[in-house]
Amino acid sequence: MEKDIFIALLSKKLSGEISTSDQTLLNEALRNNPAYQQLAVQLESYFNKKPKANTNAKALEQVWATIAEAEKGAPVDQFNYRTKKQPWLTTPLLKIAAMLLLVLGVGLLSYYWLNRSQKDFEALATTDQKVFKVLPDGTRIWLNKQSTITYNQAFGKQQREIFLDGEAYFDVIKNAKVPLLIHAGDIDIEVKGTAFNVNAYQKSKQVEVALIRGSIAVTDRLNAKHQVLLKPNEKLIFTHQTITQSENNFQVMAIQPSLLSKEISWTIDTITFNKEKLVDLALRLEKKYEVKIDIKSETLKDKRFSGSFSNENIRQALDALKLSYPFTYTINNRLVTIKD
Repeated sequence: MEKDIFIALLSKKLSGEISTSDQTLLNEALRNNPAYQQLAVQLESYFNKKPKANTNAKALEQVWATIAEAEKGAPVDQFNYRTKKQPWLTTPLLKIAAMLLLVLGVGLLSYYWLNRSQKDFEALATTDQKVFKVLPDGTRIWLNKQSTITYNQAFGKQQREIFLDGEAYFDVIKNAKVPLLIHAGDIDIEVKGTAFNVNAYQKSKQVEVALIRGSIAVTDRLNAKHQVLLKPNEKLIFTHQTITQSENNFQVMAIQPSLLSKEISWTIDTITFNKEKLVDLALRLEKKYEVKIDIKSETLKDKRFSGSFSNENIRQALDALKLSYPFTYTINNRLVTIKD
């Protein structure tokens, strides 16, 4: 879809004037273009935090001021994902004028954010294979098939932000000063340090979040009053708003640990790795074979391996790795010790 058409559709959605047919077109564009997905999240968060109760000329002046800032290339406000929405303009003439300004504003802000995204974010996508990734702050991500994540550069220094389309398991390094924010579908997940699974394929009408440990705050991006604090062994199902519903829906349920393990079973059935450090690969092997791996050599930890394991047992897997770089290992109960 051409960018100008996408901007027009997104403007209609932000103003609350989008039709069912246009919403279908917008959803299709979001499914097929990760850049559009990221842009929609930024714009929805930005415009939803702006006050909209004024019905006088000051409201339009505020919109013009925002457009002017973006046109100059100045950075816009930091997003406040907890700000409550206010009623939209009520005067018909102001509604028309504001709609025109909204289209202009979305266009200019889109130009700003699309250019920013290209240089400030990195993307990782999968097709028919799963991928394991360790981010710069140490956060570990298992990315399922047909999934994409986009994350900011210098991840963990001053910002931790991820956009997800698909399914991923996150084991997040704790950092209270720099919380992690994950955008998935129409929800935002705020994390400080925990492990959880998110299933948020664009084609699905639901987003599912299963918490293994720690705690996370889940917020409806289009209605900040809808926020849930998820606890361990709980699963959240977020259902997108339909024509017959007035708002999106949160459903939280407690699940047994044995059932919870099924939520992340996809992370351990087959592992594929490409030039991966042994210290990182060991984490995945521990998960797959339910063992503890102790690597005694610092040199070995940094050695890189490529391959794939499906039905092999732990001994077969280690013997296969030895063909690429010689090492010795011992297995005592559930402890695997690897040496030069």
